[in-house]
Amino acid sequence: MHPFKSIPFLPLLLIVLAWTAPATAHAPVIPCKVIAAYPHDPGTSTQGLFFRGGVFYESSGGYGRSFLAVVEPVTGRHLKTVQVAPELFAEGIAPHGETLRMLTWKSGIGHVYTRKGLKFLHQFAYRPTSATTEGWGLDFDGERYVMSTGKARLEWRDAKTFAKTGELTVTDQGRPVRRLNELEFVGKWLYANIWKTDRVAIINVTDGTVRAWLDLSPLRERLGRACGVANGIAYDAAGKRLYVTGKHWDRLFEIEIPELR
Repeated sequence: MHPFKSIPFLPLLLIVLAWTAPATAHAPVIPCKVIAAYPHDPGTSTQGLFFRGGVFYESSGGYGRSFLAVVEPVTGRHLKTVQVAPELFAEGIAPHGETLRMLTWKSGIGHVYTRKGLKFLHQFAYRPTSATTEGWGLDFDGERYVMSTGKARLEWRDAKTFAKTGELTVTDQGRPVRRLNELEFVGKWLYANIWKTDRVAIINVTDGTVRAWLDLSPLRERLGRACGVANGIAYDAAGKRLYVTGKHWDRLFEIEIPELR
């Protein structure tokens, strides 16, 4: 006997739909709300961004045009700029004490600088020479670094040696969230730009689940047409202020911090 012969048509239809319909439950989407807007250098292809000591630190990517800059928040003026070797593509940056680390994209190496003056100290490897891991976003949680690779996987890194100590796959309702890019801790939550989108994943780092999505698309009406993808998140922990920008954006925004439990 065919297994469906004794099942009435309507219940059978419901069963088939249940099997074939995609899952619709996802983490909630929160539209961003602007508190203030500031000038931002549209020549900067933002890869990494953080706030320390009353200024922004920003890395800009591109072969032959990558640089690191200290930026005055209110004016967007570069107070200090350091060029990166033309064969390297600057990526994420993160502070640790009086230094900062900067990843580069495909080279497998990164640089360490002093935070004051951006003096180059030394380089480091973030992968074995035989591996293909790419360096994208970077942040420091007070004890260890977290690094994104353009995939759904985050990597934990030792604070001193930068050796890999663990992995975390980011998911939304069980589905991997790929193209994780720039990273920033905001309290206990890890915020991550998703490359080629105007959304930021707010991640629970205890299990890798996306708790909510922050929608940056309302900012588009305040930007010029030539502005690229969203990328760049900075948190002023002392002032409880959250900032976002993007590649070649002409504005940097302070936005409300979503209330999550």
